[in-house]
This record gives sequence, structure tokens and C-alpha cells, in this order.
Amino acid sequence: MAKKRSGGGRGKSGEVSAVKSGLWSRARRYAGSALLILLGGLIFNLDRMGDLGDQVGNFQRLMPYRIRRFIPWRRHLPVGMAQKNEVLTGRVTEVYDGDTITLHADGKNYRIRFYGIDAPEAKQQDGIASRDVLRDKILGQDVTVTVKNIDRYGRAVGQVSFQGRNINLEMVREGQAWYYKNFAQGERDLEDAQRIAQENRLGLWQSPSPMPPWKYRELNRK
Repeated sequence: MAKKRSGGGRGKSGEVSAVKSGLWSRARRYAGSALLILLGGLIFNLDRMGDLGDQVGNFQRLMPYRIRRFIPWRRHLPVGMAQKNEVLTGRVTEVYDGDTITLHADGKNYRIRFYGIDAPEAKQQDGIASRDVLRDKILGQDVTVTVKNIDRYGRAVGQVSFQGRNINLEMVREGQAWYYKNFAQGERDLEDAQRIAQENRLGLWQSPSPMPPWKYRELNRK
């Protein structure tokens, strides 16, 4: 009498499961690739979508920065050259550090440097914290910039307002930036805000002797 093969059924079932698993894995890989292609097409065409593009673009500020920094949101737009005393209204699309942003206004990108304040450099102590505070305040939001002057790099140096709030002043008051006295003489509001932040040991003033960013740049200048 012939002996029955043990495990024959289980072996065939295992082969079927392996095939199904392989097909499912391949389908997920193809679906992921298709999603990335669609997302890429959407991102690169946001500027052609009018208000809908702006609404979709708002989701950028909800994404983790590790993902958001790779999104080319409006980077291909022409660079705007502001004039002294000009008032710009637009959306903040980039925050580089605690005192520098990109503003999208009138179909152009403007590099904006905050007037009267100087935030820690990104590689400096408290630099990342300062940048993140400013991102939480205005990234993806519509703001108004009153241009005070143009610096030697062609950036508009201005006072930034959001919903009636003076963001320059807030950054100093919360200890996220210094009052840049050398380039904004007589700004008592900024001076008082810095004193309050120091007295309450807020932000960068938690350190007993924080290094001013202008001194940091001087020491690290190549």
C-alpha cells in the first residue's frame, strides 16, 4: 500500500500564500509610485490653480518640516524687488530663521528681513528654536510687510504684521530675537520688549550670557 505524503496540502497552500503576498507587495509598490507622481504633478502646478492652489498649499504648513522643506512651493516664481516705504501683502511660503522669510505677493517671491531685530543663526544656540517659533506664528499665513529699507543683499527690511500683531515685536518680547539697535535706533518698543524678556528669562535669555548673532557671524566669518 502506498504511503500518503505528509504535509502535501500545507505545502501547496503555502505556495499560494507566497504568490498572493508577492502580488500584494507589488501592487502596493505600484500604487505608491503612482501616488508620488500625482503628488509631484500637483505640487509643481499649484501656481496655475489660483485660489484652489492656495488652499492646497495651506496643507504645507501642516506637514513635518522634513517633508515640507523638499516641496518646491512657488520657488520658481520671479524674485520681487521691493521699494522703501512700500507695503506688501502676501503669503509666507518659507521661514529660514527667526528673522528672514519668503513672501509670495503679486505673483513674485520677496525675501524679507525683519526690521529692528536679529535672531540667532540656525547653527547657533537657540537658532532652531527661534526659527520654529516664527514658523508656528506665520508660515502659510497672509501677512503685511511695511518696507523700511532695502539691505545690501537686496532684501526688503520690514515690519511684519499678522492679524494686527507686530511679529517683529513679538519675537523680541518672547526672547526669540535681539533688538538690533545698530540698525534701528530709537525703537523704544523693541528696547522695552527686550528688557522684559531678559527680566523674565524668556527664550534665549534663559542662558546667562547668550551670544548676539552679529558677534557670532563676526567670529565665524571666513
